[in-house]
Amino acid sequence: MSIQGKPVSASFVESSELVQPGDVNVYGSVFGGHLMSLVDKAAGICAYRHSEMNVVTISVDQLIFKSAAPAATILSIRASVNRVFNTSMEIGVRVTGWRPGSKKETLICPAYLTFVALGPDGEPAPIIPVIPDTPDQIRRFEQAGLRREARLALAQKMRVGNP
Repeated sequence: MSIQGKPVSASFVESSELVQPGDVNVYGSVFGGHLMSLVDKAAGICAYRHSEMNVVTISVDQLIFKSAAPAATILSIRASVNRVFNTSMEIGVRVTGWRPGSKKETLICPAYLTFVALGPDGEPAPIIPVIPDTPDQIRRFEQAGLRREARLALAQKMRVGNP
C-alpha cells in the first residue's frame, strides 16, 4: 500500500534577494523584520503550492539569527514542507547569504513556520500528505513531529489555570 500525497520536491521554493542599503539597520545588517518577511513569504508560497489552497501563518518557531547580512549580501531563501498534520503543515526555511568575493555561503537564519490551509468557506481544510523521499527529508519529517508535540505540550501547560 502506498501513501497518496505529494513529494517534498513538488512545492520546494528557492528565491534570491539582494540586501539593499534601505534594508539594513543602524549596525549595517539586514533588519530582522525584513528578513522575517522574506522567510514568511517563501514559506507561504511553499505551503500554497503544496496545499493548492489559501494558507495563513499560525506560528513561527525557532527563527534564529545566526549571522549578520550586510548590504550587498545576496540571500538565498529555501523553503520546503517538512510535515503535514491534518489542516496544518510545518514549513522549514533556510536562509543563507553570499557576499561578492566570498568563497562560500553563510547560514543567516533557519526557521520553522506552521501554516493552516483554508477551504472556500474560510475554515481550516484537510491537506494532502507530504511524502519525504530522501534521508534528510525523512529526518525533517520526524523532527517536525517532535516540534509539534513540544508546541502542543507548552500550549497545554500555559492553559492550565487560565480560563
